[in-house]
Amino acid sequence: MSLLWFLLIIGVSVFVHELGHYLAARLQGVRVKAFSVGFGPVLLRREAFGTEWRLSAIPLGGYADIEGLLPEERGRGYDTLPFLGKLFVLVAGVGMNVLLAWGLLGYLFSAQGVPEATGRAVVLEVVPGSVAEGVGLKPGDVLFAVDGTPFQRPQDLERVKTPGTHTLSLLRRGEVVQLTLTWEAGMERLGVVYQPEVVYRKVGFGEGLALAAGRTLAFGPEMVRALVGGLLGVLSGNPDSGVMGPVGIVAETGRAAQEGLLRLVELAAAINLSLALFNLLPIPALDGGRILLLFLGRFLRIRPEQEAVVHYLGFLFLILLVLLVTLQDLRRLLGG
Repeated sequence: MSLLWFLLIIGVSVFVHELGHYLAARLQGVRVKAFSVGFGPVLLRREAFGTEWRLSAIPLGGYADIEGLLPEERGRGYDTLPFLGKLFVLVAGVGMNVLLAWGLLGYLFSAQGVPEATGRAVVLEVVPGSVAEGVGLKPGDVLFAVDGTPFQRPQDLERVKTPGTHTLSLLRRGEVVQLTLTWEAGMERLGVVYQPEVVYRKVGFGEGLALAAGRTLAFGPEMVRALVGGLLGVLSGNPDSGVMGPVGIVAETGRAAQEGLLRLVELAAAINLSLALFNLLPIPALDGGRILLLFLGRFLRIRPEQEAVVHYLGFLFLILLVLLVTLQDLRRLLGG
């Protein structure tokens, strides 16, 4: 089932991405010769609307064969469009992935609610023999005050690390419990692992869409930093880069499927945002690389054979990157 869910999520994400390129080209009168979900040998094909629609064997991407996009097709179709028309074709795929992620997050927020931090701390683990165990803290406790002062954030628990006797207020199975803790000079660790408590506020689909848009914009710079840093980590051989390839995503999809449909929706939204950001990287053969060459072409004369070589080298780099990420996925899954 993990593989089937993976193929469904990736297939829809690729279809939506290439559909953006397709629609942007057709709206400007440019012919799209072929539209494929997947690479490699064609499994199914059908002719419609002047385009050959294909399902190909390798489900890790796709393509829209737009007339005039390749360097050797200069003077036709896409190549005859004005600068903004070409830019529209190139960014439309990324835009469609962002729109799909936005819709999925809007649905997720309206279905399960919007996650909001309460400021309280949820105990995940208590270290045996620690101060926390000695005073009676247990996993699942929700700490909300120290010495009668409510938490503003989970880190307020650290206020107990001043010499003296303190009162911890917490919820345990819905009941308020008070614990007394004496912190002595020389103590270093409380011995508790905790995280912020999150509650879900129900909203309508419209408000969910608005909140999804705001949160996507807010997390955008952080996601870019994580993606670029992760890719640099993969290239430098860092096993903890945080980037997942096909193998890792299949495993993550399996875990999400066990948690339910909403977790799969959340994963699909994350994959679409990641796909959009990845495609915007200025790597030849990706949309970002083509956009970079489009801008450079306004100032430099780039010959078709030069552009073809650049894209070929970019494609080889992408293959290398996929291989490195896949090896990293396998090492992580096998515990190596």
